[in-house]
Amino acid sequence: MSAVEVRDLTLRAGGRLLLESASFTVAEGELVLLVGLSGSGKSLTLRLILDLLDRGDPAFEIAGEVRLFGEPAARAARRRAGIVFQDFALFDEWSARENLAFGRDHGRAAPEGREEDLDRLIEDFDLGTAGAVATLSGGMKQRCALARTLAFDPDLVVYDEPTSGLDPAMSAAVGARIRRATDDYGKTALVVTHDLAALADIADRIVLLDPTTRSFREVPAEEVGRVLAQLRDARPTEAEAGPRAPGSGARATELFVATGRALEAALRSAAALTAVVRWPRARWGLRYLLYYLRLGALGSALAYVGIAGFILGLIVTYFTFSFLPFKQYTEPLLIDRVVGAIGYALFRIMVPGMTAMLVAARSGAAVAADVGNRVYTRQTDAFRSFGVHPDRYLLGNLLWAHAIGMPVLVWVNWACARAASLVVFVAIHPEQSTWFWAAEMRRFLGGGGILPEGSAWVLGKSILSALGVAAIAYFQGMRPKDSGRDVATAVTRTIIWATLFVLLVQVVSAFLEFDPI
Repeated sequence: MSAVEVRDLTLRAGGRLLLESASFTVAEGELVLLVGLSGSGKSLTLRLILDLLDRGDPAFEIAGEVRLFGEPAARAARRRAGIVFQDFALFDEWSARENLAFGRDHGRAAPEGREEDLDRLIEDFDLGTAGAVATLSGGMKQRCALARTLAFDPDLVVYDEPTSGLDPAMSAAVGARIRRATDDYGKTALVVTHDLAALADIADRIVLLDPTTRSFREVPAEEVGRVLAQLRDARPTEAEAGPRAPGSGARATELFVATGRALEAALRSAAALTAVVRWPRARWGLRYLLYYLRLGALGSALAYVGIAGFILGLIVTYFTFSFLPFKQYTEPLLIDRVVGAIGYALFRIMVPGMTAMLVAARSGAAVAADVGNRVYTRQTDAFRSFGVHPDRYLLGNLLWAHAIGMPVLVWVNWACARAASLVVFVAIHPEQSTWFWAAEMRRFLGGGGILPEGSAWVLGKSILSALGVAAIAYFQGMRPKDSGRDVATAVTRTIIWATLFVLLVQVVSAFLEFDPI
């Protein structure tokens, strides 16, 4: 049985015809190199084999069949194939060992795999001293990425440009490691590369993607270099021309597609709230929930909104009493009502509004940067390669983290605003007691229990604001990223749109919440 079978594949990307009725196979247990010039379609072929290419994307036109171990790639890729990414795509929030554990726990073995499996991989790939991913050298990251894929235990391991950017000595070492891992762990290997000098000797077969014929053809190792040199010198064909500018029809199609995706995103956000009961692995679901609680909803956000609340209470109380009309006459008569009005305004309007705006600015930016970085470094593709849709661990937990954290942030802001108001009031009116201030703060809030009247409105509009911020940040972060500038753009757009969303929620809720005059 063939491990990989690409049959009659036709592929267009951005108006370029890359492949036309092209076919090739990889037998079980083989190590095959797929080589070609840059831009010839090697990476797109790889993504098709791993079912990482969106067939519904209007930028691509795809026809033909891709099968893995006799099954359609769309069904088999998540279970039987793994990838070692060119830029590693390690989860940088976890340590090297935790990255391996993630691969193991989402593989075909028992949900909680044995620690002995990790110990063997760590020893085989010399990762005993590896700690946080950010501290690893390039070589250690590559070994960690390969070990993580092997921990997933796929039958097919695909390598995406494994020697890119390495010197000849390091490239030779990487090639030897790929050959050894293929033999020692009994895997089939497909290596997508243009570095024949380092990898030709390790291959059982070499398949060339020929852009002049838009097809795959097997060539002997000693001839591939000559063939590639001829292709570089060849005159560019129509297929190699740059992408055509979309016409009005294409732009209209893109508009409809974008609108449909926006609707799909809204439905996905609503459905993601049920993701807690759909975690692929409860252990990792809880870890990502705690991670996003710290990143977006709690952690330093508590001090952030607390300080802002204290400043808010101080300013409102001080300037309200400072600018009372005819202060010497009205203040003695209206002091109780003024304190009550301050409490009402703070609790019902200012505290929820300020907290939501702060969450839009701080948490929205943090989430957009986090998710955008995952897209840019292909961590989201790494999730998919382990059979996990990013929504299951990222979007669902982001929404729940914000829904859980927002009431806490509102309470912290309210408590600090009250504390500042009390400090200012006692400083201005030393003759009054703190008991008087506390009693009058709730004059217009009502409610005989712990929660004042209107708490449901405050929580409702606050949580809705937080969920909107999380969804906006996630979907801005998930847009394609080709550079760090794209990540920064996503952060900026998130702050703008999240702030506007929060303002809209606060305005609409104000009309619904309060009786018109």
